[in-house]
Amino acid sequence: MKVVTYLSIFFLIACCCISCQEDVYESLQIFIQNRTDSIIHITLFPKKLVTYGTYPPCEGCAGGRLTKHVLSPNSDGRLDWHEEIFYTEDLKIKPYTLASQAFDSIYIRTENENRVIIKFTHENVMGYSENIFSENSTWEFEVREMTEYAFTAKQIRSYQYKFLILKDKVIIE
Repeated sequence: MKVVTYLSIFFLIACCCISCQEDVYESLQIFIQNRTDSIIHITLFPKKLVTYGTYPPCEGCAGGRLTKHVLSPNSDGRLDWHEEIFYTEDLKIKPYTLASQAFDSIYIRTENENRVIIKFTHENVMGYSENIFSENSTWEFEVREMTEYAFTAKQIRSYQYKFLILKDKVIIE
């Protein structure tokens, strides 16, 4: 009888421990961040597979994202003046590799100009001193954690890579 009681107590404690474990959702995100003095317009040209979201180029990639974004300059006092352009559940992928797998090219223009001033392609870059698709590109990295509440608390951990658009790296011809 004691054995059954001890087993019941052990089973009850084990069930409580399992159900109380924190459910953590992790993702890797890539952003473009505007650190200029102007509003910028970003146009993303996703690869066809990504656009339809049917056969993503990497495990956990999320297709069907918006392709046009307007970013305010960093001088407006906001904490986050960036835009997520893609994310994946593949935590081992490099940000430039994810950008390369998701997009054919990315164009950026300022509010005042109607022409493209920065053009990122896999082969080269125009109007900027770094290429977002290059292994040598500079990314700012940050890990953010938050708790989302629905029926239960869910922990979210986001590995964020930000490609910075800096005024002093823009090349005006």
